[in-house]
Amino acid sequence: MGEYSQVEAFLVRLDGAYRFKARRLNFMRLATVNREILYMRDNFNSLWSVSGEEYLLKKSDISLKGMRVILGIFAAPVEARAILNACREIEAFDRVHFNNFLSEKIRNSAAVKNLYSLFYAAEGECIERLVKEQIPYLEKYIPTFAAIESCDPQNIRLKRDDIDTIKNIIQLFDVIKDNFSKDIALFRRFQRDYRNLYRESLALGILGYGEISTVMHLVKGKMINRYFETEKIETTPWIWKRMPSLQSIDDVKNYEIAYREYRELLTNEVGIMVPAQTIRHFDNAGSYTVYAGQEKIEPVNVGNRLLRRCDVENSKRLFALVLGELKKLYDFNRQSSYYSIGLDGQISNWVLVPHNGAINYVGNNDTLLYIDTSTPLYRKNGHEQINAEIFIRNTPSFLRGIIRMFFLQEVLDRYYDVRSIIVDCIANLHKEKVSGLIGHFIPMANNFLKENEIPGTEITSDEVDKYYASDAFIWKFFQFSRKVDKFITEKIFRKKYTYRLPGAIER
Repeated sequence: MGEYSQVEAFLVRLDGAYRFKARRLNFMRLATVNREILYMRDNFNSLWSVSGEEYLLKKSDISLKGMRVILGIFAAPVEARAILNACREIEAFDRVHFNNFLSEKIRNSAAVKNLYSLFYAAEGECIERLVKEQIPYLEKYIPTFAAIESCDPQNIRLKRDDIDTIKNIIQLFDVIKDNFSKDIALFRRFQRDYRNLYRESLALGILGYGEISTVMHLVKGKMINRYFETEKIETTPWIWKRMPSLQSIDDVKNYEIAYREYRELLTNEVGIMVPAQTIRHFDNAGSYTVYAGQEKIEPVNVGNRLLRRCDVENSKRLFALVLGELKKLYDFNRQSSYYSIGLDGQISNWVLVPHNGAINYVGNNDTLLYIDTSTPLYRKNGHEQINAEIFIRNTPSFLRGIIRMFFLQEVLDRYYDVRSIIVDCIANLHKEKVSGLIGHFIPMANNFLKENEIPGTEITSDEVDKYYASDAFIWKFFQFSRKVDKFITEKIFRKKYTYRLPGAIER
């Protein structure tokens, strides 16, 4: 048994007890909207006939559904005892040992403090204070719960003391319901944050470095499942992209909404397929770190890798598939009066889904996935739905004002203009070391623009080369500036530089 096995077992027991609480709360919520139950509350005495020392429940006006709600609230003494035992255990648990356990399992000290305060805050609302309020009425009510459960549901007979207890429950009904609701919410928050933060013997696999971020995945370690049980992991089905730090929980919520809605618009409205997504955020001493998660794809089928091993004809078929996806985008934006959707269409953001499983061939029935959704690019009535500041938050502090004033809007607008997206896609063939394909892709692009009557002049090789040279210079200067910013932050201001810088990027 490990040093903290007692705490781990404690959390497992709590999970079971809180599932019982959640079930009882659900019945209480049903009761507040069930007309029969509300009638019973307001006409409680008239529902019972007295026979000697016993009270017999009249059921002629109570449906089966109503009876289930009643029994869900007032019966199940085994569950109630489990809840009571959990409440007592929370109240009596060794707090120092609990805090040491959190400190051992969670590396971030601010996160440890937040998790501990959910249970045992010095001030304000916390789980311990809420369960202290539950203990007295559970101790009083459990005998009545047992009396109700021992009755035949078709013939509920209770003593006077039990009737008085039920009346007391009815009087405190809203107080009890509110207490349970707050208590369960705090525990579920602890459970969610603890599971997300807990990592043991963790190893990260780096899948790739971008100019701004690092894409990674877990390759081994341990994690906590939904029941607080430790599970070994050798790999996970998710890859993660760390986003620039956000300053408030409202910023986090807005980003999470945009992240999900962008995928829904692409898949459901435009018809561009995107892998499954998830998202996590962590409180990091006042700021928030967000990880955008996406289901793993097959790396060998990423567009830039395909171009490096395919012949010219297969490469052209891949580019034709990309143009087909961009036609969907163009048609949607042209027809929609409310939404405008943008994307970064460079070839490394597309993944081939081969119909027959081939890895060196692009077939007529193959399809594409779009994978660069961590920066949701869409507008409602012309208004950007993601805070544009997220684009410059990880830029060097001494450049932000210049970028904001002179470049930010121009860069954003490129992602909504199909011609600009195509130019960027073709220009990046220089970066992918397949520049020999540029001469094959430009005529395809111009035919596409002409056939779809997309505004703008024909794309030329000179335009593509100038675009790439300018883009490459900007990114090289940007990365150099980030190194300077890192030096100033760490060596002069003695602060932690929170962004991972990539190695040398070939261009």
